[in-house]
Amino acid sequence: MGTETGRGLALLAGRDDQGASDFLAWRDQVLAQVQAPDWPSVDREAWRATDLQPVLDKDWRLAMAVGREAVTPELLPELPARVWRINGQVVDHTVLPAGVTLGEWKDLTAAERERLGAGLPADGLTALNQAAVSQVLVVRAKGEVAEPVHGLHYSRAETTPVLVCPRWVLMVEAGARLTWVEDYASAGATWTNGVSEIFLGPGSQLTHYLIQRESWESAHLLRMAVHQARDSHYTLRVVSAGAFWSRCEPSIYQEGPGATTVLRGLSLVGGRQHSDMHSRIVHDHPQGTSRQLHKCVVAHQGQAVFHGNIRVAAAAQLTDAGQLNLNLLLSPKARVDTRPQLEIQADNVKCTHGATVSDLDPDALFYLQSRGLDRQAARLLLVDGFAQELLREIPFPTLRQQCQAWMRQLIGTEERL
Repeated sequence: MGTETGRGLALLAGRDDQGASDFLAWRDQVLAQVQAPDWPSVDREAWRATDLQPVLDKDWRLAMAVGREAVTPELLPELPARVWRINGQVVDHTVLPAGVTLGEWKDLTAAERERLGAGLPADGLTALNQAAVSQVLVVRAKGEVAEPVHGLHYSRAETTPVLVCPRWVLMVEAGARLTWVEDYASAGATWTNGVSEIFLGPGSQLTHYLIQRESWESAHLLRMAVHQARDSHYTLRVVSAGAFWSRCEPSIYQEGPGATTVLRGLSLVGGRQHSDMHSRIVHDHPQGTSRQLHKCVVAHQGQAVFHGNIRVAAAAQLTDAGQLNLNLLLSPKARVDTRPQLEIQADNVKCTHGATVSDLDPDALFYLQSRGLDRQAARLLLVDGFAQELLREIPFPTLRQQCQAWMRQLIGTEERL
């Protein structure tokens, strides 16, 4: 696609200009930035291990609306409360549990609209999402929500590669509790350039599962800004297994004392896939806690990237933060780039970080094979043991079975893409 002036605007050809005038005006605020897009490049520190150019080189066209009857995504039967989006538009939703309501841009207050975009990178990708989004979907939670809610986003391409720019806004009110499953799937060559913005009220709790299972023809970028008020608790569990190119960017801001953040992630990477987890946790207030564990299983000629940054401001005394990245390489050509980082300005804190990169233990493989397992079964057992710490935390059996199937596919296929 290139980086020259005007090509960014070409991506917006055919966009839906229906909606309230203030919504259209909000989208148009970034048109000048899209006209001369500031695309991230490898000469920037945050992107030095991830090249966006293979995505930009494709001739993307903005996705059009598609009816529900045109797609058959694999559903999770344990999650009957579902909001279903196709190419960015809500096509259906079930009866949602008490305490959960759906809204759109018009349902946001003026103060809430002012907060949109806070904490997101101010580059061409964020601007493109804002300019192209056809529907800002707002999920509100009040009280203790009894069952999880499944937000399924499905992208579909017909004859040409398509760009989809979904945007979710979650508002979890003070004292509320919600389990939210954010799920991305696709068919054909699609580019998901998504944004999720989450606002946690005082004392609230959000358990967030993020599933990326897009087609191997697809590219996937999800930027997240999570704003935590005092004494709130946010847990994010990520499983990334699809797309030829993917990057997840959770940015968490502890905006009150006593906040707790837990990030747990698993990346399954094979073929010539490129998968990037680029996280940031900002402790700006006292007595905050954060824990992060991210594991990568990389096979064939796949490349995994982990860049985790934890920043502790001078005012954030008594912060307790820990970060760990563990990587398992299954092939001599598999690659991982890992950069855990701590930036500490406070003096009364407890902070640790670390990373490891290893391959399968040959002694363990030999032992399992000597007990009658063939080589592939032995490899799968060892990989399963590596991933099980994270998989057992997923309370949805169908999703756990899918993860097992993705690992078997990763190990059993010599070459993909």
